[in-house]
Amino acid sequence: MKAYPNIDKSAFHKGEYVGYGKGKIYVIVKTRQKGYWFARNRYDSKDQFFAFGLESMSQKLQQKGASA
Repeated sequence: MKAYPNIDKSAFHKGEYVGYGKGKIYVIVKTRQKGYWFARNRYDSKDQFFAFGLESMSQKLQQKGASA
């Protein structure tokens, strides 16, 4: 996996990643659709979004961080 500044592999759940943005923690998982990833806030299920690829997900997380 390419290194992203705001995404890490989950140490506890296989196939999951942990993302950081705007002081929040996001759980990132791959969807059944090829190439799509889903992120949801660890503590607020209404705060969620999709992205095509982890690079795009990293950019979306950075945008969320920039709006703080």
